[in-house]
Amino acid sequence: MKLNHFKNHAITKVSLLLAMVILVASCNKTLPDATPIIYPDANAVNTSLGEVISTDPSYSFYKAAVTRAGMLPLLSDSSKIFTLLLPNNDAFIASGIPSEAVIGALPIASVAGIVQYSIIPGEQFLSTDTSLNKFPNLQLPTSLTIGVLPGTTIPLKMSVFLSKRSNSFWANTIPVLSPDHKYKNGVIHLVGGIVAPPSKLLKDAIYTDPNLSYFKAAIARADSGATGLGKLDSLLGYGVTNMTILVPNDAAFQTLIFGLAFQSYLSRRPTPYTATDTSNATATANGAVAAGPIFLSTNNVTTAQVKGIMAYHFLATNTPAGYQPNIRVFSNNFATTPGVFYTTLVNTSVPPTLQPGVMAQATFTGPFVSNLQFTGVHTFPPTGPPYAGPAATAISKDNFAVNGVYHVIDKVLLPQ
Repeated sequence: MKLNHFKNHAITKVSLLLAMVILVASCNKTLPDATPIIYPDANAVNTSLGEVISTDPSYSFYKAAVTRAGMLPLLSDSSKIFTLLLPNNDAFIASGIPSEAVIGALPIASVAGIVQYSIIPGEQFLSTDTSLNKFPNLQLPTSLTIGVLPGTTIPLKMSVFLSKRSNSFWANTIPVLSPDHKYKNGVIHLVGGIVAPPSKLLKDAIYTDPNLSYFKAAIARADSGATGLGKLDSLLGYGVTNMTILVPNDAAFQTLIFGLAFQSYLSRRPTPYTATDTSNATATANGAVAAGPIFLSTNNVTTAQVKGIMAYHFLATNTPAGYQPNIRVFSNNFATTPGVFYTTLVNTSVPPTLQPGVMAQATFTGPFVSNLQFTGVHTFPPTGPPYAGPAATAISKDNFAVNGVYHVIDKVLLPQ
């Protein structure tokens, strides 16, 4: 099997720290200019966001939440300015909160987190803001503080990600049903559901999933010999990263392992292969699968091979420090046309002209992605030209974590 080897120096401590600084700067940066607000009428000019929430009965659930969180005075303060991602009562119900009584029974910290994550302070952003029309999205810090930058007193704000394609507009993956309601101290975008903040790191979310045990084992093998922030495991557990990971499930790894063991056995037999050879190869492959994730720590595969495969599942962009895993891509941010490529950590050691990355395509049904597929350059066993093999399908999309998003796929992608 020919695989592009992921060089041990591809992710270095220095380059990762640079990526973290870039990320923190993007999370806490001065917000870009937005399109000027044109108020629809005199009432809007004189009405604060807090007054709208307090007087419109369709926002009574949100009023209960913002009152419980102690933030209604903030939204009523005309000396400040906000972009508010506002769920009405129907949006709360659609998100599984059927009454104000349920809001009153939730822990205050949970309610405060939901409210703070819905508020983007310091600027008014419209759906017509041209900066929204970019890949993958516009990252904006909310009012939700998740800690401080390690070694400093600089607060870290949990970001929300706004994106726009054609006539659709999203906050993360939640559709904005009615944008650009302009008021005295800000703008409201009515969202179709609660835009909820994440609660886990990528490492915690992935490693505790019983259907992703091979991925955890593959990360451990790929990190052999690496230390500190040079480890993929460290990235998964570092709260200020901003990543997108394609995570093959256990069945996907089992299919790959079966093929590797089957081919390995036959490669030691003279051709033409007999029926006995094929039968023995099948038995050997079944045994390799039965061994479980431990196969990935044996001499059947090398550390470089596993590292190359895993690096191919981390999306990355080109920075002065090389390709970095600094991009959060939700399903609705991927292209809808075929043949669009997204670079990965493999591109730290291979020019994009030789390794264009992973090919991805999203299919929409209404405002939601109904199908998301990824195609790798290499198929196993080889079946033709690059990107000729069957695509991997995302069987679980948009798993949102503090430090990134991951899509669970049903095939292992191979870089070369």
